[in-house]
Amino acid sequence: MSLRVAHVLVTILLFSMWLGVCTSFESSSDSVIVIKLDGVINFAASELVREGMDEAHKINAKAVVLVLNTHGGLLDATFTIIDMIERSSIPVVSFVHPKGATAWSAGTFIVLSSHVAAMAPFSIIGSCAPRAYPTGELVEDPKLINSLTKFIELRAEMHGRNETIVAKFVTENLNIGAEDAKNYGVMEIVADTLKKLLEVVDGMSVEVAEKRQLTIQTRNAVIHYFGASIRVRVLCIISDPMIAYLLFNLGVFGVIFGFFTAGYEGEIMGCILLILGLIGLGFYMDLLTIILITLGGVFIFVEMREPGLQFFGPVGIVCLSVGTLLLLRFDPARWLISPEWYQPFMLIVIAFVAILTVFSALVLYKIVKAKKKRLTVLEFIGGVGRTIDEIGPEKVGFIRFHGEYWKARSDTIIKPNQKVKILAKEGLTLIVEPLKEEAVISKPEKK
Repeated sequence: MSLRVAHVLVTILLFSMWLGVCTSFESSSDSVIVIKLDGVINFAASELVREGMDEAHKINAKAVVLVLNTHGGLLDATFTIIDMIERSSIPVVSFVHPKGATAWSAGTFIVLSSHVAAMAPFSIIGSCAPRAYPTGELVEDPKLINSLTKFIELRAEMHGRNETIVAKFVTENLNIGAEDAKNYGVMEIVADTLKKLLEVVDGMSVEVAEKRQLTIQTRNAVIHYFGASIRVRVLCIISDPMIAYLLFNLGVFGVIFGFFTAGYEGEIMGCILLILGLIGLGFYMDLLTIILITLGGVFIFVEMREPGLQFFGPVGIVCLSVGTLLLLRFDPARWLISPEWYQPFMLIVIAFVAILTVFSALVLYKIVKAKKKRLTVLEFIGGVGRTIDEIGPEKVGFIRFHGEYWKARSDTIIKPNQKVKILAKEGLTLIVEPLKEEAVISKPEKK
């Protein structure tokens, strides 16, 4: 692979990663950020909202619109999104859209916690009774039910909505449509389209973070649909309940069967699948992704140290790349440093990891290519190589033969940088003897 091809690969990788983690818009104070929450409300959904809210604050947007069409999701992810809404200094409008859409369970909690709640005609909210994850069985624990009921009642009170009706969403699994929700005071607006919603919302006064009153100005705002970064897209895949549990179970079985089979492939693949499964299930992601990146570096080192393995290198590159994508997030507040310093720093980190990944791939490509051209056993016999390490009867070292490093041993002790003749080959180890005219030979001491 030529140097020019390597440059092209690095450029493409850097550009794609930049697009994935740095989705930003032209700075404008007349913008509205629209974030679509389709499907399950999980850890990936909360990270998508986090990135979108960060972008909204960065460009000082007029409002953030959460467009929901969901059957529900995880409580932890839901509370994370609600916490971001309540700490936001920018108005957040939740919009159950399109016609016939649903915002059940977790979606209802998010809608009722937003500064403005809106629904499209014939859309539905409700059904907030807690269910076990992932079996779907109803949870009848009074402690959980009472706490969720009080939580949703307080959010309704905070925004001047009907507390009696919203409590029934949890206690009776009540469902209501858009018109009834507006008539009962559960939400404020029924709108066919996003454009109409922004026209109706314009001029409304809401209370944002730190009890600050703010008038929404969205009539002529430019709409920006916030797209998920590569990082969030990967999280969306592994956070799907079916995929997360499949990864977790495959990881468990991989580790178990790995102990009963030769080699380390089963245990390694099992550990990687377990880590990805745990991330998908919502466990502490930063720690697990750091472990994933560390494993990637170790596997690449092992492959370069023992180039005949061919398994560790590709797995290491995958771990390094996926772990980096999952770890990087443009959120300077989490590190308590200034945004002006943080963003260039993260770009440098991305560039470093990208270059390291491409370099590792090139090295592994050369290793595989070289192995395909290795000599047959008959061509080894009688060949001449040069020792790299000291070798002997009980001391295996490396010799260099036809530009490759091979493990070797000898019946006599041979010093480094001496020519040797190959007598036989046992697996990946060569049996050699010194060339008498050049070798420095010493007999092993008798004990």
